[in-house]
Amino acid sequence: MNNRRVGLSSIIGSIILGIIALGLDVLPEYMIFPLLILSGIGLILGIVLLNYNVKHSKRDKGRFKRTNTKAWDT
Repeated sequence: MNNRRVGLSSIIGSIILGIIALGLDVLPEYMIFPLLILSGIGLILGIVLLNYNVKHSKRDKGRFKRTNTKAWDT
């Protein structure tokens, strides 16, 4: 699996975990806050992995052109 798929699945899983933590009334009070913390960490991790794959794509490096190509030998 590449970073994009892992990031997307992490975002989806953390959203589901957050909905479960907020939606279930049978959970004790002391369990809701740690579940929300785990959900937030998963959401941040998913966003970072999605953006990492976009910024560091291997196929875009081949089309990179140098901006400083002036020849100073005159």
